[in-house]
Amino acid sequence: MSTQQRHIYEFGPFRLDPVERVLWRNGDLVPLTPKAFETLMVLVSHNGHVVDKDELMKEVWPDAFVEEGGLARNISVLRKTLGEGREDHRYIQTIPRRGYRFVAPVRKVLLSDTDLVIEKHTIAHIITEEEEELGAVGKVRAALSTAAPRALLAVRKSPTRKRHTLVLVAVALLLGLSLVLLHFWPSRKSKAHATYPLRLTNDPASDTFAVWSPDGTKVAFASNRDGKLGIYVMDADGGNVRRLTYNSADNFAPSWSPDGSKLAFQTNRDGNDEIYVMNADGSNQIRLTWDGAFDGGPAWSPDGKKIAFAGNRGNANPYNFDIWVMDADGSNQRRITTDPEYDSLPAWSPDGKRIAFLSARDGNFEIYVMNADGSQQTNLTHNPAGDSGPAWSHDGSRIAFSSTRDGNSEIYVMDADGSNVRRLTNNTVPDSSPSWSPDDTKLLIQSERDGNSEIYVIRPDDELTRLTDNVADDVEPAWSPDGKRLAFASKRDGNFEIYVMNADGTNQKRLTSNPAMDTDPAWSPDRAHIAFTSNRDGNLEIYVMNADGSNQQRLTNGPAADNQPAWSPDGRQIAFASNRDGFGAIYVMNPDGSSQTRLTERPINARDPHWSPDSKRISFDSNHEWHYQIFVMNADGTGVMQLTKNQPNPKEPWRDSSESGWSPDATRIAFRKVVDDLGTNMKIFVMNADGSNPARLTNGKSLDTNPAWSPDGRKIAFQSNRDGNFEIYVINAP
Repeated sequence: MSTQQRHIYEFGPFRLDPVERVLWRNGDLVPLTPKAFETLMVLVSHNGHVVDKDELMKEVWPDAFVEEGGLARNISVLRKTLGEGREDHRYIQTIPRRGYRFVAPVRKVLLSDTDLVIEKHTIAHIITEEEEELGAVGKVRAALSTAAPRALLAVRKSPTRKRHTLVLVAVALLLGLSLVLLHFWPSRKSKAHATYPLRLTNDPASDTFAVWSPDGTKVAFASNRDGKLGIYVMDADGGNVRRLTYNSADNFAPSWSPDGSKLAFQTNRDGNDEIYVMNADGSNQIRLTWDGAFDGGPAWSPDGKKIAFAGNRGNANPYNFDIWVMDADGSNQRRITTDPEYDSLPAWSPDGKRIAFLSARDGNFEIYVMNADGSQQTNLTHNPAGDSGPAWSHDGSRIAFSSTRDGNSEIYVMDADGSNVRRLTNNTVPDSSPSWSPDDTKLLIQSERDGNSEIYVIRPDDELTRLTDNVADDVEPAWSPDGKRLAFASKRDGNFEIYVMNADGTNQKRLTSNPAMDTDPAWSPDRAHIAFTSNRDGNLEIYVMNADGSNQQRLTNGPAADNQPAWSPDGRQIAFASNRDGFGAIYVMNPDGSSQTRLTERPINARDPHWSPDSKRISFDSNHEWHYQIFVMNADGTGVMQLTKNQPNPKEPWRDSSESGWSPDATRIAFRKVVDDLGTNMKIFVMNADGSNPARLTNGKSLDTNPAWSPDGRKIAFQSNRDGNFEIYVINAP
């Protein structure tokens, strides 16, 4: 057997793999855009030497015209990713008027066969087993995730009962625990694909209030498997379950401190419910609240300095709960809501500036939000049914909750301002208590669907379907006009080529075969031809071929970069982007390449044209104000209008919008938007055709880009690296 070997680069806590195109920090995958990775790769491979700006730009963008600002943004992203401060340039040094130098010591390490297998399987999220004794039975194991802890308190009103008989339903927002289903085949390694919903606990008792430790290695939860409710902790794979509390009282609603060293929880060991805190191993249990009233549902603030909770102290009506906040040591307890009705279930926003909570002040349970000091209390849900259990996504953009608005308690999600409400579960038994995984790709819920209360994992993108499954990148999906096929570009044969597949991902077929780069497929309205971009003749030009890959012909011919063709729905023109006049602009030409005409003068640096279904308008991107935003114009270039807007802070971090795609009825536009501070998390959004009401469609921490609406308007195809490399996915359109 031949030995497979290759080199990687190590510097500080980082490990750079030029083949798999990934960066690791202390064993954790660090997300980077492709161009940021290539920039880092060039600098590291020339470590200790100055790389001129022109040389660096030529290496990273060999076939495109890019202004120096694009390089500067990549360097800024890399510095933030590597942890450099404003004056701390321990990795990347700027050489004024010349370029950049990677100054940190770099080790070139030879990987062994074992290293290659482990690394490749880690990147692809592969879990393998070769234990023959397991046979076909298999096992379900828990895999990675962390989530901010939350515990929620609810009290059922019952005026005829005494206070000590109040029924507490302390509902913990469950963690984003991702499970994989292991398939065991003799002497064969396979990629595991999980089926959702996934059941995590399986015990005749009730396992509830699950919360993931901040480092993702453990799960704390409450269970009555030993009689009374107690706090338990287990490893992330479900093993090594151990009990932390030992007394005859109920202990539940655990909440991790942000550093993972402590757990706050609720207990009635002293005769009434109070808030306690203990070390993560169960030692040093300390009481924080000392009041004869009822305190419960602790929720640790993101900075670890405060704990929010619900209490009925000081109220004549025992069912009148308010939201309280105290310092993490139990001092400085202060009430922040004072409504005579029921306020409970506090949940901190990720930035610590707001608190979502449950309130009955409107005659039914609604989700409210307020500033962390209790000001500006606002109803988000406005529904006559019961809404409960708010849980913030970790990017702060959305809130998951449970609701009975459709007759049974189900899981819903809405934007953080209460808009864009969407139902996620549909079951005959109650589903409740949602909690986001740290990457916002999964939700833990509590469900009785198997007879008793157990913990399950669902996906907020449960309608998401992966169409391609290849170790190389598959990108730029384009629907055929009849919706039966998708063209795309793939690097699976060493360089980018044009492929086509059925709409369900089957029958993938290669159309181009050239040592150069072929990308940007675009169908003609009659399905007979596909336009594409290629650098096979030395620079980027527009080509056209028959839909079966035959008769490939060049349409543009010049020294500039012409790319991103888009066929008008009436078949009369092809729009494309070009820098032939010194800056990026949108052009149109006849399908045979004649009558090439520039449409845009301003804004400059225009790119990525997309036709409206009636061929009367063209949407495109421009970064003329530094950030890419989406514009629309008439088909003749007049009437340019900006649809998306910059963030309030025009400086980095930027959150630009680009890559527009029209719905078949021309009422909406799908696009991708940067949602983090580094430009490493991009999501698919949908807005009205006039730019109003933008709503996020995809979740998680990944690069979701190039949305394309199916001709029937039911699905949106896009590319994403959420599973390690870029693949083609489809999701139901809103």
